[in-house]
Amino acid sequence: MRALTTEEKQRIIELREEGRSWGNIAKEVGCAKSTAQRIWKLRQVEDDPKPVNLIEQARVLKMVPNPRLMLIYFEDREGVARCVKKVENNHPPKSLVMVKKVEGENDLYRIA
Repeated sequence: MRALTTEEKQRIIELREEGRSWGNIAKEVGCAKSTAQRIWKLRQVEDDPKPVNLIEQARVLKMVPNPRLMLIYFEDREGVARCVKKVENNHPPKSLVMVKKVEGENDLYRIA
């Protein structure tokens, strides 16, 4: 399988911005739909000024009734967030944990 040229990648982005379907784009450029989707997604990540999958340090606030969740907070900003964890992986309140933001969710993190 050959690598796409810069021009082909740019064409994928242009066609998608015009509202074309993934199948149509893939046929016109001569690649798989998944390849076209990956090029589009990479383009969005490069244009997004926020870092993706940034590991952050947080403190445990408390456990909640759901054994897969706990509440966390960040010392450098206000507010509380939820964190997904393994059932057996309990952390005492005020302990430090390393977390990653769950994509598409505002206040949901997971243990890194």
